[in-house]
Amino acid sequence: MTVESTKAKIVSVQALRALAAGTVALVHIAWGFADHVGGGFGVRIDMERAAQAAVVVFFVISGFIMVVASRHLFGEPGARRIFLLRRAIRILPPYWIASALLAAVLGLMLAQDLDWLRFAQSLVLVPYWPDNGSIRPTMFLWTGWTLFFEMVFYLLFGMLMTRGRAAAISGALCGIAVLVLAGFFIPPENVIAWSLTRPILLMFPVGIAMAVLRESGLALPAALRLAILAAAAASWWMLDAPGSTVSLGVDYVLWAGLPPVLFTIAVLGGPLDLPAPAFWNAGGDISYALYLLHVPLAWAWIWIYPRLPFVEPDPWGFLVTVSFITLLASWIFYRFVEVPLTRRLLRLSGAREDRSEMTHRATSSLPRVRQ
Repeated sequence: MTVESTKAKIVSVQALRALAAGTVALVHIAWGFADHVGGGFGVRIDMERAAQAAVVVFFVISGFIMVVASRHLFGEPGARRIFLLRRAIRILPPYWIASALLAAVLGLMLAQDLDWLRFAQSLVLVPYWPDNGSIRPTMFLWTGWTLFFEMVFYLLFGMLMTRGRAAAISGALCGIAVLVLAGFFIPPENVIAWSLTRPILLMFPVGIAMAVLRESGLALPAALRLAILAAAAASWWMLDAPGSTVSLGVDYVLWAGLPPVLFTIAVLGGPLDLPAPAFWNAGGDISYALYLLHVPLAWAWIWIYPRLPFVEPDPWGFLVTVSFITLLASWIFYRFVEVPLTRRLLRLSGAREDRSEMTHRATSSLPRVRQ
């Protein structure tokens, strides 16, 4: 039985990407924006953990995909340059466009004074401390904080890529271990040093381990995967929230990370036949655009929605309309901006275009798994 794939896309990975991006967008739109329209929803539901868990899923997927999608680069001359160029081209230009859109919305529509230094910092993924005094690294575009950790992982993974697959994986694992251990001795004074050593980096090795398992032709038994799924549900209800969720410490990783890690292991641990693969593939395709665009679009809609004729501001109406707009805009952005821009930049940079790298897909099905 082969791993689920349609036109070189790993459907289970696409589904995880779609669910993760959709969760982050829904939580932000609903509780960051819609709940402040009109009288709000009238009930307060703490959805922070769901959004944080979705971010963990993204990190695990990144570890998985980097191993799978780079199989033809390992040990090749110039592999490090090609890999890092591809990652930068894949991640940064869409992020810059979304950040510029947010700046335009906040400055022109909402007449907010912008801190252009922080805006510039964010464009090069240099985090800063938020104004509320917390010690959580942040960016001008909220969701950009996760890209800092993505790029740290890519650098660690790519540095030894020319020496082969084992060296790249070992280098990434050792680098993450050293950084996390150092974090126990680094006070939260310098935002970059503090961010570089957060235990949330441990989520990437989970994905690496799953990729190594799958590429070896092995799969977790179905009964074990079901047990892991049950453990994920149990841990969600049993683990208490940490004293602080902003420090991204070990207690945070257990609270926000253990349930989605177990869930992702159950999903990626072997073949998974999902219904409507075209739906999940499309959701996975637009997931990065959705992740980036929902914040600037929600800010814009906060200004537009109450000004619509014959509209009584209502949180549910806001939620439904901006969600539809965001999904549509994400598809348009993916189809007409993200894909052609990425292809063109890859060609201009000399980093040979690789369809799998551009869309986080595998170039072919993974090996047959042993039943």
